[in-house]
Amino acid sequence: MKKKFRLKKNHEIAAIVLKRQKVAVEHYSMYYQKRNDGVKIAISASKKYGNAVERNHAKRHVREIMRPLLKTLPSYSLVIVIKDASKNATFEMKRKSLEKLIEKMIRKENLSNE
Repeated sequence: MKKKFRLKKNHEIAAIVLKRQKVAVEHYSMYYQKRNDGVKIAISASKKYGNAVERNHAKRHVREIMRPLLKTLPSYSLVIVIKDASKNATFEMKRKSLEKLIEKMIRKENLSNE
């Protein structure tokens, strides 16, 4: 995932989490906020997930899964939180889980706009 798609500032991430617009599935939860200038993503794995190598590996998987989806997403700021359940999941299970998460977010957002 290119750097232009990443949320880096702590205060930006905190603002999205404080809005409390959230969806969750088995392996991930995601906070989101509508924006005007394209998609921005932050990925988080707590220290409870594992050591730094395990956390970075999990984040790398999420980035790889999100890369082709970036072109299809509407303009949102997303904070993806990796849950412990994703440790034992295969890459394909993680991909399906993230796709389901995005569909759930879009469906929820469409219902709230009506």
